[in-house]
Amino acid sequence: MRAGRHLTSRVRARGWLLTTAPLHVGGLGHDPSDPLPIALDGQGRPYVPGTTLAGVLRHWMDGARPGTLDGLWGSAEEKGHASRVVVADGLVTTEPRLDEHALPAAPLDVAALEFRPSVGIDRVTGAAAPEFLYGRAVIPAGHYVRLEIDVESNEEADLDEARMDALLTALRAGKVRVGAATGRGLGAVRLLDDPFELVIDRFDSPEGLLAVLRDDPARRRGAESSRRTDPALPPARQVLDIRVEWRPLAPVMVRAGAGGLFADTLPLTTRVDRRHVTLVLPGGSIKGALRGHAEFVERTAREGGPPAPSAPPGASPADYSAAFRAQLDQLPAVRALFGAARDGRERGAGALRAEECAALVTVPDELWEAAIGGEPDESDSVRDRLEDLGMARSDHVSLDRWTGGAADGRLFTVLEPHAVGWEPIRLSVDLTRLGSGSDVALALLLITLRDLAGGRIPLGASANRGFGDIEVTEVVLTGPPWARPVTLPQALNSPEVSSVGRAWTDYLAQEVS
Repeated sequence: MRAGRHLTSRVRARGWLLTTAPLHVGGLGHDPSDPLPIALDGQGRPYVPGTTLAGVLRHWMDGARPGTLDGLWGSAEEKGHASRVVVADGLVTTEPRLDEHALPAAPLDVAALEFRPSVGIDRVTGAAAPEFLYGRAVIPAGHYVRLEIDVESNEEADLDEARMDALLTALRAGKVRVGAATGRGLGAVRLLDDPFELVIDRFDSPEGLLAVLRDDPARRRGAESSRRTDPALPPARQVLDIRVEWRPLAPVMVRAGAGGLFADTLPLTTRVDRRHVTLVLPGGSIKGALRGHAEFVERTAREGGPPAPSAPPGASPADYSAAFRAQLDQLPAVRALFGAARDGRERGAGALRAEECAALVTVPDELWEAAIGGEPDESDSVRDRLEDLGMARSDHVSLDRWTGGAADGRLFTVLEPHAVGWEPIRLSVDLTRLGSGSDVALALLLITLRDLAGGRIPLGASANRGFGDIEVTEVVLTGPPWARPVTLPQALNSPEVSSVGRAWTDYLAQEVS
């Protein structure tokens, strides 16, 4: 309870958020060459600051009309006021358990963090763009974030209880994202039903005050018994969800940041549980492949259009970097759908989100550790076990163009996932963010999905060396502008796409610089 604030009631929620995808909340870094660091508390433990949690919770409750709930969340205007919602820092743990002091009992060790590499591809050279190789540390999926929220009420007690109920329901359904790079599939969390505590305190009567002082169990309520009053929230954001069922026709993988003794190049992995890992296609990799093809589509539709900006030979890395950013910002429809490197003075997040895609195989820790740094006498055993899981070591060599023999120092090996199944690719589009340009962006997305289904977009690394070919078996779209789920062929032949087609034609008639 805050001094100077007249209260009649308080809604208090205590529980745990399960990370269902990797999580990144940025912290303080000391070396620019290091990966983007995770936020650490004063004891060096990964945590999610209360400001971060409050920001994402407010964003969800605001829906399609930001600023509508300033009376609840506070305002920074001249005559503004502090938020009535108090959100505590959330420590990241390995178990949803409190100690005898009611503090999280099993903080996550920073040694358990994973690494996600990213690189920008120059649209002119096809090579890595200078100054655009970077990575970020992430908290793996399967960990827990402590959640503690208080809503302090005066005249809107019933309404605040209903709003808390709506927010908790959204958290249980996984509708709230936390942290950075959510457009790349990071930050998915889900509120656990147990352990969970919801307490309603009343301060406007002697009985209510005594119940608080006595810690009366009657103040505690289960999630199913919370109030169902209309929360009077703003309209929800309109989102189109897309599921792509597919299978690989060739090895599909994203390279890990480091190799091993068993193979020089290993697939990127993520943790499944405490004893197993699996292969993963990061959302950024999927999104990058779709973006590159969407740019190709728009330039083709414009019959070439303006040339992609490029730096002259011998230019500085900073000039190459500026040219690459200009490439990303050149096409308005692509920029709206996938995001902008710069838009005037602002960077803009794209409306498309690509979730991380995990393989359907699980690899025991001891086997993967042997692949990374095992003893030579274990090589045959490791090879056999990996082949049983659908991965084989393949030897490659570069040929000397003069002698025709093997080039010196150019023998390398790759652990190729040649028979590994994958979960569906999951995409979503925030149509509210697109605003009046939603039809144009939707047209570009439908064309890109059509080409993905046609096998024209490879995924992952080494796409020019025979990797990355896939077969799409089904694409299902759920959400506006369709009233019910439709497959991609049904969507392309539905009456709803007529306005989308007209908007696309009108858009292509406009010039871009």
